[in-house]
Parts: sequence; structure tokens; C-alpha cells
Amino acid sequence: MNATGYDRETPPSARRRRWWLPLLVVLLLLPLLGIVASGTAAAEDTESPEWGNATRGNSTTIQVALYDDGGSLDTSTIQAGDFALTTGRVANVSVASINASGANRTGVRVSLLLEKKVDTDNVTVSLRDTGSISDEAGNELPHKSVTVTGMDSVVPKYQSFEVSRINSSTARISVGIHEPIQQLEISVGGPSIDTLNISGFTERTGNTLTYTRKYTFTEEGEYSLLLLSVTDENGNENSFGRQQTFLYDDSAPNVTVTGPENATVGESVTFSAAETTDDQGVDSVRWQVGSDTILTGENITVAFASPGSHEVTVTAADPLGNTETVTRVVSVTGNGTAGNVTVRQPNATVANVSVNGSGQTQQILPPEGPLVTGRNGTLERLAVSFPRNESTTLTVRSRRPTSAFATATDHTGISQFDVDHGSVPAQDATFTFTVDRGTLAAVGAEPDAVTLFREVDGWVPLSTEIAGRSESHIVYRAKSPGLSSFVVGVKQTAATGMDAEAATTDSETPTSEPETTEKSTENPGQPDIVVTNATAVPSTLGPGDRTVITVELENRGTASGDHNVIVSLNTSILTTRTVTVPAGETRTTEFARSVPESTTGRLTVDGQRVGNVTDGSGGLPIPALPSIGIPNPLSLWPDGIVGTVLGGLLGVAVGLYSVLKALAIYLGY
Repeated sequence: MNATGYDRETPPSARRRRWWLPLLVVLLLLPLLGIVASGTAAAEDTESPEWGNATRGNSTTIQVALYDDGGSLDTSTIQAGDFALTTGRVANVSVASINASGANRTGVRVSLLLEKKVDTDNVTVSLRDTGSISDEAGNELPHKSVTVTGMDSVVPKYQSFEVSRINSSTARISVGIHEPIQQLEISVGGPSIDTLNISGFTERTGNTLTYTRKYTFTEEGEYSLLLLSVTDENGNENSFGRQQTFLYDDSAPNVTVTGPENATVGESVTFSAAETTDDQGVDSVRWQVGSDTILTGENITVAFASPGSHEVTVTAADPLGNTETVTRVVSVTGNGTAGNVTVRQPNATVANVSVNGSGQTQQILPPEGPLVTGRNGTLERLAVSFPRNESTTLTVRSRRPTSAFATATDHTGISQFDVDHGSVPAQDATFTFTVDRGTLAAVGAEPDAVTLFREVDGWVPLSTEIAGRSESHIVYRAKSPGLSSFVVGVKQTAATGMDAEAATTDSETPTSEPETTEKSTENPGQPDIVVTNATAVPSTLGPGDRTVITVELENRGTASGDHNVIVSLNTSILTTRTVTVPAGETRTTEFARSVPESTTGRLTVDGQRVGNVTDGSGGLPIPALPSIGIPNPLSLWPDGIVGTVLGGLLGVAVGLYSVLKALAIYLGY
């Protein structure tokens, strides 16, 4: 006890008093050690993030996996603009964490939302050059790429569906699609039924992919082809309802030919195929007379130059190309000693002709080729009439015109034909001659600038018309009352005068060919106008009736031109009209005409029949009577005072009859 009387406390030992001090220090240092450890570990993360795989989410979503070792990706650095695609464009992105294998590995799934569906099965995803994705330690995702498959979800797009004819029973079927396909389906309906698939089609590349094949129909009739569907190489299918038709017609036209089986030399005879029929219509009619004369149209008029058996062959075609040919043999006689024509040609520029006159127009032409040939013009044939049973010898020569012709006529002479026929009179001559297009181009002239001149107390121009055209020359026809010397003249212009020498110089002149060639290249082109359709409404009418004729013309040439449309009744011209048709275009013109009161026969446009004029009595028309040897009754009517008196009495009788008939009708008799 101490002095106070209390017991004295004993102090604890130093070790017992300090046992908790180390524990306190440890507890205070643990957080600091964690921070240091964490900073050390972060400082040690130097691994870059890695690309995982890419998969298809849906038709407009690509999912890309990204991984990082030792840390985690900084998702704030992942933007839509960081990614580049080989096809399409990223519109937006979304990021979600994924479970990664490995204790120290983290990952995210980046969903790339596309602006629209892509038309490619494989799409490669990469970082743009300006793109940057990093982890929290600042390590950047490398610029690599991954590829996703199965992204094509665009259906094939229709481009074309065509069915074109190869022949009457076979067609070429073409299907145009914007991408390769692995299947198609076409339904064929008609007299026979079929379904077509990709088998048999071949692929042809170009601006579009075209799949084609030939298909032969088994039965005649009209077919409907329907493109149903196509499937691309990735299974995308598209359905269509595109339709085409094809007509299988293997029936040729039924050709009917009318015309004489017998004729005499020089007699004009007509053959017709107007009654030819076809269920699809007759598209063209082509005639061949002898070995080399080709004519077109429903009707032709020809004259045979020599006796014997002559073949007239007609071929009719329908719009599908089916043709039928019929040949008629015509027996041509010389009518005793009259009507015979013999042509001898010692050279190309001279023809000697022996003629026994028939009193009718006789054709003078050699068995082959033209009658005479000049440098710039060719006389193809000559038709002329000599008195019956009068024999004569003609000498036809081609030579170059003199410069005096140009001075006298203001025309450039390009060819001259001299016809010496002795003392036997000649009448109603028709010249058919041709001029090369190159010759006209050399003198700067159009085809309608050509006129045939006859020498009769000076040079007299003849009525000259264009009878035909070809790629190399123009065919002309001119009529003359007799025979003498003739020159083919071209109306002079400034260009004509300048180039006249080039057009008429002999072939020995060295400069003639280059000048002609140079001028030909400057030729602006030539018109080629044909009548493609002509109709008359009504087409059957009587004398004095009125009809409306519609004519359609087409210019198949390379320059604008004029065509003279001729409307005729038998051989008499009712009216004409000149129609201008630009190159490559069509024009239509109409005629409203009344036919003559006393005439019947065939109504034609440029020789093509469009109607018939009949009197309904079944008798022969008066103009036909002289051709069969029956006198014309009107020729018996007296002349002078007697004829005048009889005419007046007849007029009074007709007028009185008309009054009495009208009165009877009014009174009901």
C-alpha cells in the first residue's frame, strides 16, 4: 500500500501495451499498396486490342467482335466514321460487352448498322485511314480487316425480256438482269405448253447481263411467253409478269396469177397477182420475166421482144417470210413476118438492129445487158413503133456530146445517142437510159436535173421522168415522137459549169478520175422514195362516182426529194401531185376525185391497183372495143350540120324524158 493507504497499481509490460501497433500500420498501408499495385499493373499494359470475327446480324447489320488483353476497350472511341466497308456505308454503331475467354481478356460486340441493304455477298470491314479505336491504356486497334459472308439480300432487278424471230418456227429469247442469276422460269402457252428454266440459256456480259437461247415451237399458232421469276446466286428471288408473243406461221401465200398464155412480139400484156391471199396478209410481190428482168408490185405490163416460150415467175411473201412461187409460160409468136426484132452488138457503143414492123410498139433490147453504153450514160432499151410489115435497119451509137450542145441549150451534155433508122417512119419512141450517180455528183447536179434532148432543127427537150433508182445509178424514161440524135443534158449551175469537163472528159485524161472521186465524196446523198401503201375509199365504184385516195410515201434514201404521184384510170392519167419527203421519213397525201362518166376499168396509183370502176351492166367498156377489133359506135356519129341537128334533137328528147319521169314519180305512177 502506499502512503495514502491504497494498494499501488502495477503498470503493464511494454510488449503487452504495443501488440496492436503493427496491426494498425498494416491496415493503414493496405490501400496504399493496392493503389501502387494497380498503377504498376496499368503501367505495364502495352498490348493493342485485337480484331475478332465478323458475322451477319440481319440484312442491314454486321456484328464485329473486338478484344483487349490486360485491360478494357475505351468504348467512347468507337464511332460509325471509324469503319470502312467494301460495299455499303455504316450509318450508326452500338456497342455491347461480351464474355471473353481468358482471365485477363475483355471484349465488346460492335453492331454496324448499314444505310441500306447491299448487293454483295462478302463484305470486308476495316478501319478508315482516319479512324482510331483504343483501350483504356491508349493502345490503338491495328488497321486490319475482317470479312463477313451472306450479306447479299437484294433481289435481281429486271432489265429486259425480248422474243425475236429467227425463222417461222424458231425464236431467240433474251432475258436481261442486273446481276448473275442461277435460275429463271419462263412459261410458254399456246397450241403447246412448256416451262423453261436456266438450262439452255447462255450468259452474255455487257452493260447488262443477258441470258439467251433459241427455242423452236412444235405446232403452228400464236404463243404467249411469260417471264415468271429469277433467282440470283445467293438465293434472292424476284417475281415478274413480263409477257411477249410469238406467231408460228409456216403457211405460204396462196398465189393466183392472171394473164395471157399467148402473145405476139411487141404486144403489151398485163399479168396480175392481185388475187393472192395469205392469212397474215401479203407483204411483197416480186416478178421475174425471162432471166434478168425483175419487177415488183401486184401488176406488171411487159412486151416480149422475140418469139418463143417465155417464163413469167411471181414470188409472193407474207410478213413472216413465207414465200410461194408460181411460173407461167407464155407462148410468143412473131405474127407471120411482122414483129421480129434482131439485135447485133459489134461493140459496147454500137448496136445494129433489124426490125420487121408490127404497127405496134416494139421493144428493142439485146438478150443480155444494155443496148449501147457510153462513158457517162447507158441506153438500156428503146421502144418504138414502125408501120406493119415494113422492114428497116437501125444503127444505134453512143458517143460524147460536142460543146455546141451546152452553148445552145444551157445544159451540160453528158452522153449522146444517135439512132439512124433509114427512110421508114418511126413513131412513139420511148428511151430508157441510166446515168451513174457519180456522174451527177461530179457536176453537182440532183437526179431531177436530167433531161433528154432531141435534135430536130435544133435541140428540143423531151418529157423525162425518173423511172427507178439503185445504189449506183438513176433510171430515166423519156418519150419522143420520132428518132434522130439525142443528148442526155444536165441543167447548168455554177457547179455544173465548173465540173462539166470532169464529167465528159475521155478516160485517157489523167485528172478525170481524181476529180470525179473527190466530187463524189462531197455528194450530200440521194433520195429513194417509194409508195408503201395506197387505198381508195370506196374501192369499187361506177362511172362518175367520187372516191378518196390515200397514198403513203417513204423516203429510204439519204437526202430529201420529190415524188410525182400519178393516179390513173386504165392508161389515162386522172391527176398528179408532187410530194416532198425528207430523208428517212414518211408523208401521206390524199386525192378526192370523181372518175369520168363514160369510162370503166382499173384505178391505179403509180401502177398499183387501188380500185375498180364498173358500169354494172356486164358489157365491154367503150375504150376496150378498138383493142379487140370492134368499131367504136361513137365513130359512126355524123359530122357537120346533120350531126348538130341530131345532137340537138337527142338533147331535147332526153330533157323531155327527164321532165315526164319526174312528173310520174310525183303523181305516184
